[in-house]
Amino acid sequence: MEDEPSFSVALPAVGNARASSRTDVISPEPPPMLKLSSEELVLFEHICSTLREAGVEHLTAGLPIVIIVRTFADWIKAARKCEEDGRTQTSKTGWVTPTPWADDEKRLKMELGQWLPKACLTIPSLARVRKDTGEQGKQDDLFADLVNHATASPGLVSRH
Repeated sequence: MEDEPSFSVALPAVGNARASSRTDVISPEPPPMLKLSSEELVLFEHICSTLREAGVEHLTAGLPIVIIVRTFADWIKAARKCEEDGRTQTSKTGWVTPTPWADDEKRLKMELGQWLPKACLTIPSLARVRKDTGEQGKQDDLFADLVNHATASPGLVSRH
């Protein structure tokens, strides 16, 4: 096992068939009261840098990202425990049951399956966001019609 976990993965090319990097996307700071470990901080920064590279806005997603980081870190620990100590235990009577850490690993994986799409960290969720936030998905200028009407008026001088 490695001492330093590697969370790096290739950014999927979704939507426009290429991954484009935007420099104007800003990442949130992790909430200080949660006191992330150094391993969790590495994962937090990896998630944020992946979202920045994908051009996905996530400034207000500090808390959900921390929840994902903590859940993912716990899942890694449970998965390692399953590898080292097994997934089942046998009682004296021969009854085989899952170990508590195997149940934790399964539960944490299901929680990640619910949280990852919410933070745009799955391919389908990224594709949906790219589709919705393309040029046609940007917020409309609420006053564009009014300004165009005012500037297209035949009068030379504004009476307002």
